[in-house]
Amino acid sequence: MASKELTSPEILLLDKLEEIDTSLPVTLWEQMRTDVTMAAAVEEADIRTLPAVKQRKKMFLRDFVEKAVNHPIHVYPDVPEGTIRQLYRLHLFCCQRAIHNIEVKRNPFQLGFVALREMKTALMGMLISYRLIDPSCPYSWNHQFFEMNIITDKNADGDTVIKFNRIPPQIIPLAITEELVTDWLIYRAYDNNGIRTLMDYKNNLLTLPDYQRGGAPENEFSRFERKMQEQRNRDERHKNQELDLEFRKTLVRNVAQQTANEMLNSGLSASEILEQAFKADLSSLVVNKPQPRYNEMNYNSFPKPQNYQETNARIASQNKPWLDSVAEQEYIENRQPQKLQALPSPENNKHTKPKKPIKHEDTSMVDEMIAKFLDED
Repeated sequence: MASKELTSPEILLLDKLEEIDTSLPVTLWEQMRTDVTMAAAVEEADIRTLPAVKQRKKMFLRDFVEKAVNHPIHVYPDVPEGTIRQLYRLHLFCCQRAIHNIEVKRNPFQLGFVALREMKTALMGMLISYRLIDPSCPYSWNHQFFEMNIITDKNADGDTVIKFNRIPPQIIPLAITEELVTDWLIYRAYDNNGIRTLMDYKNNLLTLPDYQRGGAPENEFSRFERKMQEQRNRDERHKNQELDLEFRKTLVRNVAQQTANEMLNSGLSASEILEQAFKADLSSLVVNKPQPRYNEMNYNSFPKPQNYQETNARIASQNKPWLDSVAEQEYIENRQPQKLQALPSPENNKHTKPKKPIKHEDTSMVDEMIAKFLDED
């Protein structure tokens, strides 16, 4: 079994990738090796494929892996050596991923095309991520722009050629970094959980707020890098605020200690110092405190008087300057409520006029004369 693993093209490519890669975690390398070995064993045990076809496919894969490992890559325009190293590392990974593609398993002759397509997808994901992170990039650098200006091809010798047409050369080293390449390897590793695995490794098993999964691989990867940078910026700002607060606390503590020593030297006791400290008005210590231009009067908005007499007293105090608030208060306190007087009864009233006799129809003239005579007496 060991000899088969050593001669397997997938294992040879994985060994070369592990040799030049020092950033990927060891656990991921072990997982990738286990997955690749199991996939090769399952394919070898497939009884539906003829042995001659298996042998020819293995030879084709070996030739492809040898060219990917031994042949250099060509980048236009020229980029630094560190960027070439990261592109070669990404190139080997794309070849390793293309071997396990479903289209390649059906038709091995598409291996080179699938590897170039995977390489272009990876470069687009990194450059779009840099475009979302750096606000100085032009707004016109969208998905269509990078798709048209990133070219991956093969030359006559079978070497991989990468062209960045309208992308400035100084942008390429800033976008294709070791960190982004490592993130892409974790994101697109064989039999991984995609962006979820990358999120667990990068954010310590914590989810990112407002992050939406799905879409094309380059778009999903670039959105993750953008949200990750926002998370870093928030943590950095929170850290700076904590440092600033700690500095303020230390400064106040030192000033308070120095002030307490001076007060002790002046002859004050500890209890007096504490009493002055708790009763001190810190607002009076503010320098250049703005003074009000008028005397602020403490009036309640929309006052509701209890009765009309208090209202009249307040209006009188405002119209007459010699009637102050003290006089108004004394007036309100000393005033007595007026009682309603009852109307006098007719029996007790001496000034009431006598009632005239009621005239009836049957009263005679003699009776009237007798009554008039009695009144004269």
